[in-house]
Amino acid sequence: MVRETPNPIDLALFSQLNWFIGLRWGAGLAVILGAVIDRYWLHWPDAWQEALAVGVAILLYKAILRVLVRPRPSTEWNYRTLVTIALAQIILELSCLTLMTLWTGGAHSPLLGFFVFHMVIASLLLPYLMAYAGAAFSCLMILGGLWCTGQAPVHRAEVMVVSGWVIMLLLTVYLTSNITRSLNRHRRRVLRQKHRIRSMSDELRRQQRGMIQQEKMAAMGQLAAGVAHEIANPLASMDSLLQLLQRKPEKLQDGATEKLRDQITRINRIVRQLTNFSHPGDEEWQIASIDKIVAQSLQMIRFDHRVRNVKMDFHRDLSPEDGLVRVQTHAIEQVFVNIILNALDAMVDSEKPQLDIHVGQDPKHCFVTIVDNGHGIPSEHLDHIFEPFFTTKPLGKGTGLGLAVSYRLVRNHGGQLEAENVDNGTRFTVSLPKADGVS
Repeated sequence: MVRETPNPIDLALFSQLNWFIGLRWGAGLAVILGAVIDRYWLHWPDAWQEALAVGVAILLYKAILRVLVRPRPSTEWNYRTLVTIALAQIILELSCLTLMTLWTGGAHSPLLGFFVFHMVIASLLLPYLMAYAGAAFSCLMILGGLWCTGQAPVHRAEVMVVSGWVIMLLLTVYLTSNITRSLNRHRRRVLRQKHRIRSMSDELRRQQRGMIQQEKMAAMGQLAAGVAHEIANPLASMDSLLQLLQRKPEKLQDGATEKLRDQITRINRIVRQLTNFSHPGDEEWQIASIDKIVAQSLQMIRFDHRVRNVKMDFHRDLSPEDGLVRVQTHAIEQVFVNIILNALDAMVDSEKPQLDIHVGQDPKHCFVTIVDNGHGIPSEHLDHIFEPFFTTKPLGKGTGLGLAVSYRLVRNHGGQLEAENVDNGTRFTVSLPKADGVS
């Protein structure tokens, strides 16, 4: 059975109610301690036994409420049940407090002020009409108790004290209820906004994953002709060998089977590279060598037919053990593939296209610079090249997503992706933080 998501307002009330119940341990113990002090030091008129009984009663019903409001799945609680429990507890509290007040001086009791505290609690836990009913209940109990015990206010000063006390209770409920309702309205608005923000964030993440996958497929499209050529070569070798065996099976050479296996292995390796590169979804984070990631990216780029005309220099200023980064490997491979494909596009009209790739490090980062001798990026466009759908390529030649996706992927890894024009082309620099514990 699918459970409903608990109402955040109900959960807040449940938390407040548990907090209030927790206070009762201290209240019960304080009443018992007061009874003991009265018995041996204060000697108020024969009230210590009754006060002791009230303290024990408070601890008893507190234990009962703790059992009722015990930890359980949040969906088992609803607002009406929680309000009923809160109302029952407040009535019990007011009844005990009334008895204590009558035993400690009536209208002159120092405990009268505790009614204000209980009105604040009632306003926090109960709907405002119930909170007003709690104030009226307190007034009736105190006035009725004073009358029944012969402590009814007679003198003008006593009447003024009791009247002021009644007004103070009502004002406390009024002010606290208004503040509480305002806070609850604000809480509801915040919860709605959080829900909208969460929904928007989920949608943005879905769209971002879609953009990343779309750009992967665009790169695969650019490499498709080279991939077909790369697979066609071993297939042609296999076909030639099989034709020879078909015509002259008696001339089967000892190494023929091994040659077939080598070509199959070559095809499997190509297919596995393509599958890994184009695989959608979130990849696990791992510690990997930045040098190895660049090398794997260049293995993908070799499928592009334009690479045959490019002079490529790959410089390493670190050992594989030094250049360790914590990354999603295929995501960073996609970054390098996107940048190099852009470089190949930029060098399409160059007489002697050249691509320089340099892998290095500093104390905290590993970095890769990719420099081409293409046409460069117009200075007015440099600040916009990482924006989605911004492209300087002719219509139909680019999606405008490659660099935007690359920038986002590098930033998600805590790194930086920067571009700048150099004397005869463009330099892209990818900087990634070293894996923890790697210097």
